[in-house]
Amino acid sequence: MDPFIYAYHFGDGGSGLHLAWSEDGFKWQLLKGGKSFAKPGIGDYVMLDPHLSQTPDGMYHLVWATGPGRKDLGYSYSKNLIDWAAQRLIPVMENDSLVLNAKSPELLYDADEQRFMIFWSSTVPGKFKDSDKQNDSLPSGFKFNNRIYRKFSSDLRSWGPTELFFEAGFNCSDASISTDSGRIMMFYKDGTQMGKNIQNNIKMSTSGSLTNGYSIKPNLISRRTWAEAPTGTRIDSQFVVYFHKYRNRKIGAMATRDFKKWKDISDTLSFPKGIGSGSVLQVPLKTLEKLTDIK
Repeated sequence: MDPFIYAYHFGDGGSGLHLAWSEDGFKWQLLKGGKSFAKPGIGDYVMLDPHLSQTPDGMYHLVWATGPGRKDLGYSYSKNLIDWAAQRLIPVMENDSLVLNAKSPELLYDADEQRFMIFWSSTVPGKFKDSDKQNDSLPSGFKFNNRIYRKFSSDLRSWGPTELFFEAGFNCSDASISTDSGRIMMFYKDGTQMGKNIQNNIKMSTSGSLTNGYSIKPNLISRRTWAEAPTGTRIDSQFVVYFHKYRNRKIGAMATRDFKKWKDISDTLSFPKGIGSGSVLQVPLKTLEKLTDIK
């Protein structure tokens, strides 16, 4: 089995991209002694919620949130996870004057359509009034009420218009799409906090297409664990979804064998302290060997 890489931010994201690795997906170690692999050079000079993916040509692609309150996302690419191309901004919510954020991005390549889809979470005040009365008010008087948006591109330079991607009917963020044994799944945070209805957990919706048709009747993955930033992968006979327990500042995980029953395996994990939100990816052993040689 190929080893696993976990790409994450540390603290406020000012130090950039950090990587950890694992042979089995349970015991994790820092790479480069915890030092950064890529310093932020655009936006507010932070890399928050980094997402790492790989296309069929072997190229690694990195997207991230460029700072609180911004309307753009960051992008770079690398052949080896060591040498990174010049960073550039992707405007995503530039046409919404009141938008509060653009966070938790993910980049996906649709081989059938031969195009990229970038998707992320944003709050546009007043757009979804039925769920607008939750969470504490910000200094501006607005409240976070996220939905999932997206853009398409064939070359990662020219992007189509921003579209609403997934509307679950509640404060929804941190979407991550995984494919496994013919299944297409979107994991995301239900951020509902309305009276006694407090969720803050991870849910799953399924679809027959990468880019459309995700069910609005989700399955509950984690209980009320104040969880966010899910990211999933197969480990032997199990499919594992990691997430950030943001109140405890720890990484947790749920596992399943049939996508119906989920088991909390957080106590079996060993992550270095301080690891924040991120994404998991399997890489070839030769790629990891080069990374472990860096001090």
